[in-house]
Amino acid sequence: MRWLKSRKAEEAAADDERLFDDLDAARPEGREGRLFDLVILTLFLHSAGSINEMVGAFVEKAPAVTEATFVYPMVLDKKRDVLSASPLEGLVEPHLERAMDAYQEDLTVCELDLPMNHFRRQVIERGEVQTRSSMVEFWDGLIAEDVAMAAEEKLGCKKFAFVPMLVEGEAYGIVVFGFTKTEIDAEIVELLVGHFTLSLRDIATQEDTARFNDIDPVTWVYNRRYISEAIENELVRCGRYARALSLVVLDLDDFAQFNAQYGQSMGDRLLRSAAVSLAEAVSPPEIVARLGDDEYAVLLPETNRAAAVSVTTRLLASLSQVSVFGQDGAPEPLKASVAIVCFPEDGASAKDLLDGAMSDIRQAKREREEQARANTVRTINPLARASGERLRG
Repeated sequence: MRWLKSRKAEEAAADDERLFDDLDAARPEGREGRLFDLVILTLFLHSAGSINEMVGAFVEKAPAVTEATFVYPMVLDKKRDVLSASPLEGLVEPHLERAMDAYQEDLTVCELDLPMNHFRRQVIERGEVQTRSSMVEFWDGLIAEDVAMAAEEKLGCKKFAFVPMLVEGEAYGIVVFGFTKTEIDAEIVELLVGHFTLSLRDIATQEDTARFNDIDPVTWVYNRRYISEAIENELVRCGRYARALSLVVLDLDDFAQFNAQYGQSMGDRLLRSAAVSLAEAVSPPEIVARLGDDEYAVLLPETNRAAAVSVTTRLLASLSQVSVFGQDGAPEPLKASVAIVCFPEDGASAKDLLDGAMSDIRQAKREREEQARANTVRTINPLARASGERLRG
């Protein structure tokens, strides 16, 4: 069984397999047993961490629950108005392998269009389970009739159920079940597909949110992933048009002590106030992002080192106005350790630039600790970086 390619996912899948095996001991016989299997499988579907993992479990376990020979889900690509087997891509599963061998087709990469009045569209639009003695009508336009008939004979299939994937009236695709008998338990089939569709929708929503959410939830500025991609995109332009680029990294001084003294809630408020202050001090196409903990980065496209020093001065001045306690707040202004790195002299990739800046930040903090100069803002002298000199302020 291989649901995911990563070792961690394979180990998790093995654990789930052992769970199913352990539960077999408590499994009733007959239809009650299949309902028991249905409950266990749906619990797993709703707890799966990815679409691949969830679909893999469904394709493997659904035949036993429904007494089908194979189960074949196809999702609806609404933009292109086609049914796609894309969630199955890369999946290795015995039931599916036997079906692919019989049909002489890689069923994990198939796509089927949805012409008006075609059987495939009717299944979706009617919203009801359709049964047929053959899949020939479903495969129309992809698999020849004689090949499909030969495959059904090889698989021993006598009946097929075509189940629309619907949640709250919205269509998500079709699941096809192939049976070696003519009597099927429609209730179990519909219940299982309902849970499968709901799980698919929920996981897809979660993955889309993770994919497109570029905002740090605490500070409301961009996150590290976004600015790393933005740096790489800008570096392509810099290399092509010989333009400058600078990156300013700031690390709030003594934040750990502040957090410990006033609590995480107040610490989050301080982080957010600092982020808003930095964002207000720049303008597009300049970008502010939180790298993690109390670290921020400001991307300055088409900005050389000398100009970056001027911007950094403005950033520090803005930070010094931050107070999380209102008018009766802390008596000392917020300070930060700062590093400035530039393309191409300090690095040719986002990783090089970020790593170089963080190294300089650590060095500045070590110097501050060694000299025991509390509440001192330090910035690395960008004009004397090569000689290792420091500018303290």
